[in-house]
Formats: sequence, structure tokens, C-alpha cells
Amino acid sequence: MFGKKKKPKAPSATEAGTPAEHEQPKKRPGADRVHAEGLGDAWVALTGLNPAAIMPQVVATVLKEGGTRPPWQWRRGGREHVLMAWPEDQPVRAAVLVEGEEGGKLTPVTAVPLLEGLPNDLEVEAVQPRAEGLGADVAVTMMEGENPMWFFDPLYGRDKDDLTPGITHTFWLAGLALGIRKALLDELTITQGPQYEAHAAAWLEEHPGASRLDVPPLKIPMTGKRAIMPGRRFGEYQVRNVVERVEDFRLEKMDVKALYLNFPFEDRAPLRLALYASKFVLGDYVPEEGDEIEAYVWLEGRIIDLEQPAAPGADDAAAAARGPAPGTTPHQ
Repeated sequence: MFGKKKKPKAPSATEAGTPAEHEQPKKRPGADRVHAEGLGDAWVALTGLNPAAIMPQVVATVLKEGGTRPPWQWRRGGREHVLMAWPEDQPVRAAVLVEGEEGGKLTPVTAVPLLEGLPNDLEVEAVQPRAEGLGADVAVTMMEGENPMWFFDPLYGRDKDDLTPGITHTFWLAGLALGIRKALLDELTITQGPQYEAHAAAWLEEHPGASRLDVPPLKIPMTGKRAIMPGRRFGEYQVRNVVERVEDFRLEKMDVKALYLNFPFEDRAPLRLALYASKFVLGDYVPEEGDEIEAYVWLEGRIIDLEQPAAPGADDAAAAARGPAPGTTPHQ
């Protein structure tokens, strides 16, 4: 978990975890996480469909109907890269990265969900490039001396030269709900771990003659708490939060709700997150402003898109990615 405790005390809003966190006090949260190359879970959560079955259609739709922006285009080492996304008027999109030799035909490299996020100033700590697709997992420092927060950067090929450890950037940060429900726990019971040990010591001091077996469990009220804990993979997190605002969007036939969350920290600015939850993941649950939720989320971020003049040949690059229009003959 993010947040360094300087002395034993009741956990802050971002330090309240789950019972599992306290069953193994010697193990840091998220110690068994792995870097996963695929985006299958994200595509399932967003579409409700088998990614292997829909990818050809996703790529074809994006290349035919999608568009690009100057900040989504870059050139490096004699090769040209263009990220195309669809639909234009939604903050959650399907995107396809195409690349090729400058002035030549561009071919698809990878398809990714592209999420518009909220701005957060974050210090880069580490980068784990992916073997394929030109994306990467990026780690940012949340609290000095504690585990960093990881998210997937679909534009790592563009951002890589700026992702220097120790440098702070403003990132667009968003999350995709892989699972979500109304929060169930009103109270957290802790019987192990450093927080419980501090509680036990204080209780025994107040009750001379009592034994350790007499110490009651530590109970922490969870109502209104905001917590974030590492999940199974880098970039995945368990969260508990209060919904500040809800907006409705749509990706083709799938309704998507955007839930706006805020994670406060003691020694830094709060983390602001736009969390997208599809109808497939929500099921019958209809989140509303003020709801306390528990969710398992996948994080995505990128350095903010600074608008800039289109590079020479940018329009040609997008056209090359789409290929010839119906009824025309490609240039030889």
C-alpha cells in the first residue's frame, strides 16, 4: 500500500487495507505481482466479448472510422508511428498503433483500450517495457520509501525519452474496472500485523494484570474510507472509495459509466482517478454519486498530450494507415 507510517497509529484513509493484508505481516503487499504482457482482461471488461474473436473487427473499425491527433504521432529511428482511435466523441476508445518506415505503408502493431484520464503530477520511478506493442508498465513514486504505483502506458514509444527516473510529469491517469460492487464492510477487524501490535501494547498498558489472550481485536470503521492496494499483476489494484461524480458514455453497443474518485495522502496531493465501468462489469449495479464502492481496477496513464503542430506528412501517415479508399488503386 502507498503511505509510509512513521509511528504506529490508526491507518489513514489510504492506509486501510483488507483482512488479507494483515494475515501475513512480514510480506509486503503486492510482493507476488507479475508483469503481464496481454490486455485480454481489459478488453473483456470493456466489451464483454472474447478478445481473440473481436480483434480483427476492432482493428478494421479503428483504421476505417478512427482518427488521430498530432500528439499521437512520432518518428524515431527512421520509423513512423501513429496511434489511431475510435470513436472520436467518447473518452473511452478502441485504439490501434500502426508503424512503418517513414513515407511507407504503416501496419498495425497493437490494439489497446485508450482511456482519457485526469491530470496527476507523478514522479517516475521505473519503466518495464513490453516485448511487443511498444507499450510499457510505468512505476511512479507515491510515498518515499514505499512501493510505487504502476500503470500501463500505451504511448510509451512516444513517452520513453521523457520517462526518466526522478523526473515529475503530469500524466493523464484513468482506470478500468475489472470488477466492481457496493462496499460491503462497514468495519475492518484486525488480529495481526504492526497496527494490531501497537493496539495490543496500548491496551495491555491500560489493563494491568491482563494477558495477551485478553486483548480484543482492533476494529477500524471503514465508512468513508478510501484505500488502494496492489492486485495480482502490476497495474492492477483493489480500491475502496466514495464516488464523487458519475457520467455516462458509450463504446459502440456497450454502455460505460465514468466514476470520479479521489485518494487523499498525508504528504502529497491527492490522486485523482477517472474509473470506467462497463455495463458488462456493472451488471445490475447502478452506481450513484456518494456510493461507497469496492473495485478491482487496471490503471492506464500517459504523459499529457501537449498539442503541437502536425508533423510534416502527418495526414499522409494517417491515410497510409487506413490503406486505399474503396474503389481506388494503391500507389505502386
